[in-house]
Amino acid sequence: MMEENKRVLAIDNDEGIIETYQGIFTSEQESDLLEKGMALFQDSCAKQKCKKKIDYQLSVAKNGTQGVECVERSLQEKRPFAVAFIDMKMPGLNGAETSKQIWDIDPRIKIVIVTAYSEYSPDDIIATTDRDDIFYLRKPFNHEEILQFARALTNEWNLEQKRDLLQIQLRTANEALEDMNRNLKEKVEKQAAMIIQTDKMASVGLLAAGVAHEINNPLSFINANLSALKRYLKKIDALHRKYDDIELFLRYSGLENAPALINELELFKMEHKTDLIMADIEDLTDESLDGIERIKTIVNDLRTFSRIDESEYNVLNINRAIDTTINILWNELKYKAQIIKNYGNIPHIRCFPQKISQVFMNLLLNSAQAIDQQGTITISTELVKQRRNDKNEEERFIRIRIADTGCGIARENLNRLFEPFFTTKSVGQGTGLGLSITYEIIKAHHGTVEIASEAGQGTEVTILLPEVS
Repeated sequence: MMEENKRVLAIDNDEGIIETYQGIFTSEQESDLLEKGMALFQDSCAKQKCKKKIDYQLSVAKNGTQGVECVERSLQEKRPFAVAFIDMKMPGLNGAETSKQIWDIDPRIKIVIVTAYSEYSPDDIIATTDRDDIFYLRKPFNHEEILQFARALTNEWNLEQKRDLLQIQLRTANEALEDMNRNLKEKVEKQAAMIIQTDKMASVGLLAAGVAHEINNPLSFINANLSALKRYLKKIDALHRKYDDIELFLRYSGLENAPALINELELFKMEHKTDLIMADIEDLTDESLDGIERIKTIVNDLRTFSRIDESEYNVLNINRAIDTTINILWNELKYKAQIIKNYGNIPHIRCFPQKISQVFMNLLLNSAQAIDQQGTITISTELVKQRRNDKNEEERFIRIRIADTGCGIARENLNRLFEPFFTTKSVGQGTGLGLSITYEIIKAHHGTVEIASEAGQGTEVTILLPEVS
């Protein structure tokens, strides 16, 4: 088993920042909430259990040249860094130039540019490094931000290495099998591809579940704070109206200093636009609360989609599963297509929910990629009765149709669409595994999948799933 790489490099010419990194990565982190609870019960022994050891290995450099030397040395020692936090503004090499030299030596390192200055745009950094997979963090940062980057990026680095190692092992195994029997090549490649895709989906599921969990925590207290703020604003608004009453009283009170006071109040309200603020502030909080609810929906969809523990048949609402997948892919779909839904009143079915969601994801991504500029994707579901070829009696099926107005598929390619590694997409846009995996998943559920298409006329995919799988 490959050892997890938790090696982190911090490059900054500020001694205080370096000490901050050392404090984050070399000390024990203590939960404030648990510490207060243990202090309440005066349990000093239990308090020690609240501490969580940070198991990262930190190296530091005071400038870009030293940082590049650290990376060279780490490769010579076969102990590469997974993540590098690099200050943008340093004497000598700046952060972008340092990143380029580091990537020339080891292109696998995940780099986070840390800067307090706005004069450096992402485009400038990308132009210098010739890569766009760089991350950014603004100063001043807090400990949790650094740890979040470290957790996510070391995990991504390790997953990539595991993937590369698995590919090497699979390639070696394939070559050995080809030497023994050339006729087994296609079968071995197909099985290897399925293993890689399953591992990839499991990794994506774990990452999505983790992201959803991390978002949910701050989301809860933001929602609570906004709700409390809305209640407080109602009281402030009531107080503001009472001040209006007092102003009206002063205007007609006949007091000698009343005109001066009223003039002072009016000037203050005009200068600070208090009437406009009070009118607008409730709308702002309502919009913020609505935004929170939208984020909650996305988080719930992520958690639903990433349930990697569903190894047994479970009940699934097909219409809801499609909606969840659309929400997950919305950033890919919204610029390409209008989504038209024609959902029927269909029963729930028993299936592997994550696998069926994977089918919808593959098909919707294919439809979006087939549309050059703007088009439509039409999704229909209905309950139908149909005879199987090997049976006389009718059976009930859920029929799902996904049709797009994309570029379509040439007739000579239609018979090869379910072959592993066959793709009609441009180089770098597809692996040729999506439809092959879709076919295997539907077949495993005792269903069928058919594709009708014509070049320039769009594509329609029809899936039949038995009501009881």
